[in-house]
Amino acid sequence: MNTHHTLGRCACHRHARPGVLTISNGAASMGGAATVPRDGALPDTPAARAAEAYLAEVSNLTMVRHCKRTFRFGQALAEKAGARPDLEMLYVGALFHDLGLEPLFAGPDEFESLGAREAERFLNAQGYARIAQQVAAAIELHTSPDTANDPRPEVAYLCMGALCDVVGARLDQLEPRLIQQVVAEYPREGTKALLTALLKIQIDTKPASRIAVAQARMGVLQRIADAPFSG
Repeated sequence: MNTHHTLGRCACHRHARPGVLTISNGAASMGGAATVPRDGALPDTPAARAAEAYLAEVSNLTMVRHCKRTFRFGQALAEKAGARPDLEMLYVGALFHDLGLEPLFAGPDEFESLGAREAERFLNAQGYARIAQQVAAAIELHTSPDTANDPRPEVAYLCMGALCDVVGARLDQLEPRLIQQVVAEYPREGTKALLTALLKIQIDTKPASRIAVAQARMGVLQRIADAPFSG
């Protein structure tokens, strides 16, 4: 189904096997850092389970793990800030935030818009209209750093969680123990290579897109390569 990816479709459980994380010298600040959630549990609702199953059908294991780390980092940053996002919305948004990068959903529009539309379509079709619009909004906006200031916590912390996992943004606000735990549960193996390849397709084929503009201004692909993770 997804021939671009180097790994097969995900058949992983809600937690995955251990992995390794390398953190650069400046990436761990102990003072005032967010604590490890009590049990590291993922939201377990019908909508969350439906989203997990759908993502496993259209993505591969590397992408699924990226999406789950995005949620865990976003949740931890929200906890640190005393924010209270709807965790079901945040989790489903994290699971679906990169749907638009999947070859299955390729189209002329920007990948954020493609993913937002598919997520909203799926959630409405499955009977989860309560969360569909907010999830779509979070996906549409997640690549803009300014979205971290959005008053909707599900939107803001999806953006922050994704940027944390992709380029290491705000990683210094989290305890090294939490980072190690999240990456052990959902190993990064192949994450940089996969995201670089998928984003490069977007940049090369859609030169006016948000991600192409960000690449020209900020060197997104180099920031991914330089992120303080081992893979």
